[in-house]
Amino acid sequence: MMKKKMILIAAISLSSMTATAQTEVGKFSLKPVAGITISDVTVEKGNIYNSKVGFTGGVEVEYGISTNMGVLLGVLYTQQGGKYKETNNAHSIVDGEILTTETVKYKLSADYVNLPLLANFYVWRGLAIKTGVQMGILVNDKWTYRYDFVANYSLGEPYYIPGKEDGSHTRAKMTDFCKGIDFGIPVGLSYEYKNICLDARYYFGLTNMNDDEDTDVMHNRVLSITLGYKFKL
Repeated sequence: MMKKKMILIAAISLSSMTATAQTEVGKFSLKPVAGITISDVTVEKGNIYNSKVGFTGGVEVEYGISTNMGVLLGVLYTQQGGKYKETNNAHSIVDGEILTTETVKYKLSADYVNLPLLANFYVWRGLAIKTGVQMGILVNDKWTYRYDFVANYSLGEPYYIPGKEDGSHTRAKMTDFCKGIDFGIPVGLSYEYKNICLDARYYFGLTNMNDDEDTDVMHNRVLSITLGYKFKL
């Protein structure tokens, strides 16, 4: 008798866990989300970009296909891009002495309205794995670079590059650098508890984001972490 009770309790517990993971078949839910992005850019040849932190936010709608699967469509504003730095110590040399140090800092900012279309597979309680496709519409891009020139005083007096003074800075920017549309594949995990959803995704951009086909081939790479609240419709 005791064994039957234990089996019954275990079955009820398991069914409640499964119910948590289920979606309502034929029903929609709405989820506002906001979070951060950690993005960079892969370059086929050339400089290696470092990560850049940004913001993402928007709304997602999910439709229940089965008890353990849903289809999600989102509209998200996402800040992407990357940055890198170069240092050149051989700009001007006299008698073996390096006279100037040139540091160049580059930053690529690319903001998109992203439209993810994902399948959510609920595998345990509120845990879901997801993958699908995503289209990004470019709304703003800016490539900035800053030159810093520093003189070396090891020869007893400063030496300057003609037209450049010690510690001088040069800034410039270029817009319309990226293509207007970006396609790729997002994959991720999410966990839902009492309608609060924590989501982590990684986006593999497949489109060459560089609008100049004669220069480096570049692809978006974005890790996004968001927090949202699900409303049943």
